[in-house]
Amino acid sequence: MSTYNEEMTKFRRLAILNLLSGATSYTLHEHHIKSGLANQGQAIGTDGLRSDLQWLGEQGLAYIQKPEGVWVATLTAKGDDVRQGLSHNPGVALPEPK
Repeated sequence: MSTYNEEMTKFRRLAILNLLSGATSYTLHEHHIKSGLANQGQAIGTDGLRSDLQWLGEQGLAYIQKPEGVWVATLTAKGDDVRQGLSHNPGVALPEPK
């Protein structure tokens, strides 16, 4: 059974993928991701966000770059499939049916 924090992490990761999907070139700077999450009521600190971004990168759901210490994330095709519910990753919440 998942804990509340684990479930919130899954929903936050889905929210990150959704934010990336709406961005120009599917790419966002970490500060824009933090702002987007806060606007959705999912405020998170830099360390927590970077942990999620690192995990998304390890899973192949996002491509993570760290130019000059600032993190930038780009949605991958695999990440977009998970975001749309076309494939599943147990660390990301399933999207709501449309």
